[in-house]
Amino acid sequence: MSLADAGGSVVVVDVDPPAWLLVPADGEVDAGASTSWREGAAELFALSAEADREAGVVPPDVDVEVALDSLLAMAALLGDTSRLAAGFSVPGAWPLPVVVDAGLTGADAPDLLELGRARGGSPLEAPLIDELPDDVGPGVVVTRFDLDHDGRIWATVTAAARRDGLDATATWRSTDLRLAALQTPALVELLGRVRLVARADRLQETTR
Repeated sequence: MSLADAGGSVVVVDVDPPAWLLVPADGEVDAGASTSWREGAAELFALSAEADREAGVVPPDVDVEVALDSLLAMAALLGDTSRLAAGFSVPGAWPLPVVVDAGLTGADAPDLLELGRARGGSPLEAPLIDELPDDVGPGVVVTRFDLDHDGRIWATVTAAARRDGLDATATWRSTDLRLAALQTPALVELLGRVRLVARADRLQETTR
């Protein structure tokens, strides 16, 4: 999507645990705030593991500190118009990283199928395309399966919306194909929480 007109805008995703953990962008928090985030994230991991056990599900075997380092490293690679959120909605399979992108809809904006990554790649079959619910869209949810150079099959689910002059996508990828249908509802819910704000306004929000 074209973001040339976005200027000093940043992406904001309004989420709360336990369904999602928003990963701070590189340089977004100081050392003290980073420590606080890690402590809160570790509590969320423990809470999710306990919820899995109570539901009769085996929690994922996750080294919390390694997982948090990995999420922070992924977030550090993203720009101001992208955010990383980790999903905890699928029992026994968390955290599931989701990249959220947003920008102003321009005159050269792609159509919704292109925005939703329905084209290109090395698909094994035609992608599955569904419409977003009215409270999130208009937009599409695209599920595709692609073969990489190493012979692995990747599932990619992208929810793409165009509303109020804003283009937004939420994208999840994995080689664990069984998770695609389970993660899709959470992805759609996340997309409805995306907004683009001026950097100065965002700084005011975070310092209140």
